[in-house]
Amino acid sequence: MTRRRELYGLAVLGAAALFLAGCGSTSQSTGNAGSSTTTATPGTTTPKATTPKPTATPSGPKVYAVGQTMTNGAHQTVTVTAFAQGLAASDLGTPNPGDQCVSVQVKLVNGDSSPWLLPLSELTAVDASGQSYDSYSSFACGSSTSIDSLVHGGSGSATLYFEVPLSGKLMLQWTPSMLNATSVYNTELKAS
Repeated sequence: MTRRRELYGLAVLGAAALFLAGCGSTSQSTGNAGSSTTTATPGTTTPKATTPKPTATPSGPKVYAVGQTMTNGAHQTVTVTAFAQGLAASDLGTPNPGDQCVSVQVKLVNGDSSPWLLPLSELTAVDASGQSYDSYSSFACGSSTSIDSLVHGGSGSATLYFEVPLSGKLMLQWTPSMLNATSVYNTELKAS
């Protein structure tokens, strides 16, 4: 029995080593930020791939108005359908001095072929100073709706509650992929 476990352990380590070795290919930096070239082992064919580094535009992400639909590259959409401010506090607490409760109603549609997991976690409120607020960390405002997943073609509506400053500009920010922070969409909730 012990010999079998040793052989199994060696087989797992060997498979991991092959995986980490890249199965015979190497990656070489070309010196350009965001670019890479793949060189194949003799006798195999691997196309060279260059990925340009994304650059932010000087004006920043496009800003949408309430009622306009934001669509990402995966054909997932978010539309802010309503915004209200100065809401009453919840039974669990009150907003901090200088803050208020606001609600944002959104409609989501998944046009992607894969399920859209935890879509509401991609939405935050951002104030004039750039501080971001999530809809699940404050007990002072109402309880936000939850959508765990949307299947292909699925849609849903939700109400999100945020505790935010009383004054100043406020946006709803959608970041579809936390791994790609340059993919950001904003809906202006209030100008000042």
